[in-house]
Amino acid sequence: MKEILDIIKYSFIDEIYLTGFVDTDDTGVTEFTALMRYLFFEFNGQLLKIESVEQYSKLSISQAISVQLEIDLEDVIPAKSRISNIIFNNPLIDNKVAEIEFYNLQVDNLNEILCDALKIILQNKQEIFLDPSFLGINIGPSDVEKLWRDNLAEDYVVTLTRINFET
Repeated sequence: MKEILDIIKYSFIDEIYLTGFVDTDDTGVTEFTALMRYLFFEFNGQLLKIESVEQYSKLSISQAISVQLEIDLEDVIPAKSRISNIIFNNPLIDNKVAEIEFYNLQVDNLNEILCDALKIILQNKQEIFLDPSFLGINIGPSDVEKLWRDNLAEDYVVTLTRINFET
């Protein structure tokens, strides 16, 4: 866990990658299809993979050597897309993480962090919320968090773990 947190603490988010595949139809038009099960955050050349796991009920955060994905389809080409210009309010500034909030954090081994959801707060005060769903990882601003909270079971208990990187 310390290695993952050190990557976040000492680097900026340079890029966010969405994975998927491209397929060409009969007319020759190539289409990118997103697979929202994986997102990759790049911090100064180092990658953190965020994956929807445990029947899409948790997020797994781990280090990755490269952007990789598993596709069980034939005749398609694995692909990635840069999405930081869509996610960040301003992709041209240094997007440094000021704080992270883990919802129901679990650390079962040294190489992986598990949680029910995750909020990243940047130094510029932008919030990026991530939560797993059957359709993959939802990512976005506070509206995504509100939708997640609105859909929680009444007896669901949230244990919040907040890590501040500015102290």
